[in-house]
Amino acid sequence: MQEHLCDILEKIADGLPQDTDPGLCRQAVQALRHDIPLHHRDEEAGLFPLLNKYAAKIPVLTEAIQRLEHEHDSDEALASEIIEQLEILAQGRHHGNADMLGYMLRAFFEGYRRHIHWEDAVIMPLARAHLSAADLKQLDQEMARNRAQVVGYHD
Repeated sequence: MQEHLCDILEKIADGLPQDTDPGLCRQAVQALRHDIPLHHRDEEAGLFPLLNKYAAKIPVLTEAIQRLEHEHDSDEALASEIIEQLEILAQGRHHGNADMLGYMLRAFFEGYRRHIHWEDAVIMPLARAHLSAADLKQLDQEMARNRAQVVGYHD
């Protein structure tokens, strides 16, 4: 979902100012408003606390998790600004400052792609190596709780 969102945002940025698809803009708004915060909640309320149990064995883990949480905050702040701008395009209207929007979109998807790559290269291997079956069950339950709190959520 995250990589697909980055691809959508890149396509929107490449099409500015004239060639924008309102449907793609609506998909991006949905993902930025709901899917990304849900993913961050899964990590921050589920995965990171489980990994923190192993921080004594893995000295860099606490710093890595703090870095990701900081990036989540930054990403969500930029996403809220992007949502406002994409809603204009989603309504089929032209954006008044396409250069600014293109810059914002690129800043988001380039940074988010680095974030995804870093999670895949560092955090996920640590999780696979250290989380027990009980930890994974707890994570699954936390993710289910997160989805139950989102009205109308469906996979």
